[in-house]
Amino acid sequence: MAGAKREYIRFNAEENTFLVIKVGEHPAIGGLCVTESQGGCSGSFLNHDYFVAGEKVLLRVGKMDTILAEIRWVTQLDEDIVKIGFKYLE
Repeated sequence: MAGAKREYIRFNAEENTFLVIKVGEHPAIGGLCVTESQGGCSGSFLNHDYFVAGEKVLLRVGKMDTILAEIRWVTQLDEDIVKIGFKYLE
């Protein structure tokens, strides 16, 4: 999304803010939150082939309740780690 204007201001997450993502029938996966905003967040996870942009997921950020979110983008950081951007849908 080069050149796209962000809808919300982003900020770095507090250290050790944990994310839990549930994609379809797959087991829940934990990751580390990197950035947050009013409308979404990003985090790093071990890579799984079912992380796909556009997929609706259940997401828990830190101590927040679980919410519905959409995977907006997936960036491969190395062969084992991906960074995922989420948009909150609730």
